[in-house]
Amino acid sequence: MTKINLGFGKYTEANLLVVANAIHTAMNGNAYFPTPTPTMVDFQTAITDYSNALSAAKEGGKTNVATKNQKKEELILVLVALANYVTYTAAGDEVITTSSGFTLAKQREPLPPLGKPEILKVDDGMNMGDLRVVIAGLKGAKTYVYQYTKDPLTDANEWKGQNSTLTKFSFSELESGKKYWCRVVAYGNNEQIVYSDPVARIVQ
Repeated sequence: MTKINLGFGKYTEANLLVVANAIHTAMNGNAYFPTPTPTMVDFQTAITDYSNALSAAKEGGKTNVATKNQKKEELILVLVALANYVTYTAAGDEVITTSSGFTLAKQREPLPPLGKPEILKVDDGMNMGDLRVVIAGLKGAKTYVYQYTKDPLTDANEWKGQNSTLTKFSFSELESGKKYWCRVVAYGNNEQIVYSDPVARIVQ
């Protein structure tokens, strides 16, 4: 969906006036937008009122400054309402949208798919009953869950695990002489979840 940049409050006061005038020029008589809401007359009134208030505020005085701030907010409200009209009328057509003079909001780049975590090795840990799992670092992974389950490996197995952001992890207090399967679950942005292939080893 094509979106209009609504950050009008981020412009300097002088640039806001320039932007508003440019949009008015582009919108006025634009065949794509035959019945703008607010009307071009109301839009021009808001621009003129802000321009006059901006000039008066340069002379100083609390009243002049307060009036300028008020007219600025009123102009921004008109711009937002007009941007909503343009968005609805253009129905996602980028050419029509940009013909209004509004600038488009930057589109976020889609996240690349999270790769599959790879277990490089499963070996003995420091103590009896330990298994150490080493994986390859995975770009885009925010955290990992290291899991293990007893042999035989079936769909009904219950996996137990621990969270870690590291590429090495050791399970402890496993039953010596028993075969265990280990796997790693990688978690990325936007709820991306990918499982590694399981790897088996007999605990020392």
